[in-house]
Amino acid sequence: MITSATATATTPRPAVRRAVGPWRVEWLRLFRTPRWIALFGVYLVFGLLGPVTAKYLADILQRVQSEMTILVPAPQPRDGIVNYLGQVTQTGLVVVVVIAAGALAFDSRRGIAVFLRTRTSSMWRLLEPRLLVPIVAAVLAYAVGLLAAWYETALLLGPLPPGPMLAGFICQAGYLAFVVTVVAAAAAVTRGVLPTVGTALGGLILLSVAGSVSAIHRWLPSTLAGAQAELLTTATMSDFVPALVVAAVACVALTGFAVHRLGRRQL
Repeated sequence: MITSATATATTPRPAVRRAVGPWRVEWLRLFRTPRWIALFGVYLVFGLLGPVTAKYLADILQRVQSEMTILVPAPQPRDGIVNYLGQVTQTGLVVVVVIAAGALAFDSRRGIAVFLRTRTSSMWRLLEPRLLVPIVAAVLAYAVGLLAAWYETALLLGPLPPGPMLAGFICQAGYLAFVVTVVAAAAAVTRGVLPTVGTALGGLILLSVAGSVSAIHRWLPSTLAGAQAELLTTATMSDFVPALVVAAVACVALTGFAVHRLGRRQL
């Protein structure tokens, strides 16, 4: 005969499901999908290849053009970082924009948009993790690639001063934060991931073109994209303070615009 106490002990209890918060959802979206592999892989691969390319560029060109004599200046430690930046400011930037657009263009699917909007008290609470997680992930990916490039540069080309390297990282982090907020603003004026990506990249390209005007170059956030290499020459951190200030103000303004516009959007 089974007593009531025994029956209670042997009866399986229903599993308690813990609610998944929006921050955890965003981290899971990043690290349980191939997104993190694409993001960190691009920066790491270029970080490893940049110094190697700088070291053996002359040999590579000589093998490609065996009938010609190609004179290449002796590589300097700075060249390893320059090669790294030359790739990640293009390919890496596109990957960051695509990943950020996937998180921020949530209005591309009406059902998901309605589900998300009806379960939050404000648009900022909905937008906050989708904005900050891509920023943190992009900065971490850049840091991983930079450390790889720094290490290989020290092995193949020579040491680099830590002060300018750290200052350049700060500038690049500010630029990546600006890039993600540009994506947020693009998501607020378009619908769909592809239109958001196209609008954001178009705006960033136009900003880079505007940077060719010397009168405003030092004030544009796009100037920060090349700070890592320029700080290893004659540039100093004070040269990039105006661009950092403008980037910080632009991040706040673009985020406010995205929150306001997305909050008033009719589905």
